[in-house]
Amino acid sequence: MKAIQRFFGFSNPQPTALPLEERIQQVLDSYRPTLYIDGGDVALLKVDEQGIAHIKMLGACIDCPISLLTMKLGIQRLLKENFPEISGVNAITDISLADLYSSEQVPTEQQNSKKQ
Repeated sequence: MKAIQRFFGFSNPQPTALPLEERIQQVLDSYRPTLYIDGGDVALLKVDEQGIAHIKMLGACIDCPISLLTMKLGIQRLLKENFPEISGVNAITDISLADLYSSEQVPTEQQNSKKQ
């Protein structure tokens, strides 16, 4: 993984006074070129009290058959290596734009079950 990080220019974020979400955004920004190659993207919705980062898959990542691999072997691994406070990643692929704006009020599990 270190070789991949060096190749794409990833680096461990330096300890700063920035909030966790902003530091995660910086790491995701460094990973985005990899996703853009295939027309995909991600958006950090929130990090909950248990340290789970809720990440929305966007663009081609929504329907991509290997998006789960991208999330688990790429994004989750990258976040857990850089942020010990992150215990896992929840990939969200089926919420509407309206749900994005209300993600603070509705737990992710309820968002996903609304669509079923």
